[in-house]
Amino acid sequence: MAEPTISAQFLRHVANCVELTGHSSNGLLEQIAVTREMLEDPEGLIPLAHFLAFFEEAAALVRNPHFGLHAGRLAGSDSIGPLSFLFLSAPDLRTAFASFSRYLSTFQQASRHQFTDEGKRATFAYGLVDQSLSRRRQDAEYSIGAMVSLARQFTGGEIEFSEVRFEHERVGDYARYRDYFGCDVFFEQDCNALTIEARYLDLRGRVLSPALHPILDEHLRRLAGREGNDSLADAVKALIEAAPLDTPPPLAEVAARLDLSVPTLHRRLAAEGSGWRALVSAHRMETAARLLRTSRRNVSAIALDVGFAESASFTRAFARHFGVSPGRYRKGEVTPQK
Repeated sequence: MAEPTISAQFLRHVANCVELTGHSSNGLLEQIAVTREMLEDPEGLIPLAHFLAFFEEAAALVRNPHFGLHAGRLAGSDSIGPLSFLFLSAPDLRTAFASFSRYLSTFQQASRHQFTDEGKRATFAYGLVDQSLSRRRQDAEYSIGAMVSLARQFTGGEIEFSEVRFEHERVGDYARYRDYFGCDVFFEQDCNALTIEARYLDLRGRVLSPALHPILDEHLRRLAGREGNDSLADAVKALIEAAPLDTPPPLAEVAARLDLSVPTLHRRLAAEGSGWRALVSAHRMETAARLLRTSRRNVSAIALDVGFAESASFTRAFARHFGVSPGRYRKGEVTPQK
């Protein structure tokens, strides 16, 4: 499978935030072979892994463990390419979140993004689905922070958030997070997400004319159509990854979402050399491997996180998948071979 990519324009705002701290971003850009000209190219792509590495190295360079939050606070109409303008030109906040979520994958591969309106509350969730990309904390805090910043700009500050969740462990003082988001913040969750009360969704925008929104939507719809060449297995994986880690979506529901019968779904996956159970299992194991690498959670807790009732069956499944036990994987004693 090809290496996941992200629009080079997304890196422009992050590089500018480095410059605002009094440091030059040129050295970091050279490390990932990105030029200033590439940052201005609306069709330019860079490996997602390089974008994440730049973010983590930038935080070290400026000696700010919360650099991602800092960059998110400064996000505005030109920080995420046309997606920023799409969000800020929407006729109401509901449309802003929904349209942003619809087109994010056009600019950033291997990401999970979903907006759900649950009646009394609404949630925007974001995360990376490529579990090999473990250096992701700065990106997560930036992504949720940027959405908060855009929502505040859109409403003229007339919005409060109910809660924020992050996949990673807390780093530094909790008050830093509480002060920025103005709500409870939870860590080591199953996704990165922000939640608001549904009463805010009908608020009108205060930044850009809503007349721009259908023009931008049509442009991005055509762009997404050009990029829409994913396999059926990719589409199924996206639905599995959008569900809670410990509760994969029912097979019948996934088939219905893809306008297929269950037998047809099985047949077409088999033709691609894949299968439903294999995709669910791979997602669980790859997520477990990331948690073993990046968190201090014990094996029993990780087993529960990825949907196993007890650690013994998880350990056996992990060893079958990677050829090494979870404990040895965490210690780095053996390089796993799939």
